[in-house]
Amino acid sequence: MAGKIYVIMTGNENSLWSRCLSENLVALEFGKTYFDPWRAGDYDRYLEVTKADAAKDDSEADVKGRATLWFNRGNDLTRSEGDLWLHRDRNSDSLYWAQTTSANPVFDHSDPDSVMLAKPVTKWSRHDKKMKPLSWKTIHPVAKDYISSMAAMFSVANADMKAYVQALIDGGDLTPWHSRPKWEERLGAGKTLGSSVSLHELTLANLMLSITGAVANSNGQRVFKTLKNKELHCSEAEMKAHLAKLYEEQKGKCAITGLEMHLHGQDDYDSDMLVSPDRIDSYGHYSIGNVQLVCRFVNFWKMAQDNNRFAELLDRVVAHRLAHTL
Repeated sequence: MAGKIYVIMTGNENSLWSRCLSENLVALEFGKTYFDPWRAGDYDRYLEVTKADAAKDDSEADVKGRATLWFNRGNDLTRSEGDLWLHRDRNSDSLYWAQTTSANPVFDHSDPDSVMLAKPVTKWSRHDKKMKPLSWKTIHPVAKDYISSMAAMFSVANADMKAYVQALIDGGDLTPWHSRPKWEERLGAGKTLGSSVSLHELTLANLMLSITGAVANSNGQRVFKTLKNKELHCSEAEMKAHLAKLYEEQKGKCAITGLEMHLHGQDDYDSDMLVSPDRIDSYGHYSIGNVQLVCRFVNFWKMAQDNNRFAELLDRVVAHRLAHTL
């Protein structure tokens, strides 16, 4: 489980979100006059700046509370490591998540009025860890009420909600929460949450279409050349289950190159990197034991080559390119 869990707006009116998304950052904005005392760890001076900016009718307690809140927010964000961060993107109507890394914080002074305080994170994702889309319609209203706070940044302090959010991101079973009477009442009688198909399921469906299409169109007939006969030597259900098992065993990596394979529908996917079913023995059939998962470009390039011979040729290309770039 992650350390702490935070919900963040990423700057005034989410002004920093596009940058956070593209540069893998989580960020806040500080006014220029606030940054130096905060960076120096000088709370008393930070409080004085806050008092100078306060409205006349602000009480001393309100001013001190606001100073303490933002001073601590800057510390919590820039010192964060291994914490889970959530952000709702209203443009895509999705819930994004990422985890802070051990990299140093980033401070950007390019704006004339403010400073960006940022911490590097893992790549932002709008899918749970089982690659199911985290669209807003699929999230329970109780969780929405909690996550939708207009606060610039806050920690999920409630232990039960923290466990729920972690299960949501992990792609775990949410029934223990959704079946509670109060949660059912909040959802509304007769209503159900929206549903979505995981990218794994979508990818498996596309893999099976690829196999069944190859079998249907390559049964030894002559077109401009004689096509290799390809048969499916098990049921479609057995092959689909086998492909799912292969993906887990290969840890999402191409069996030949070790490169990470992309899934159909994932953000910023490269079509050449999409997962593709390949027969290990290209003259054999689609059977348990003769199928591996590779990047699509590998499948195209390999054609009828033996695995070892194809890998040898790839090594030659890499060696040649390295020799001519050094």
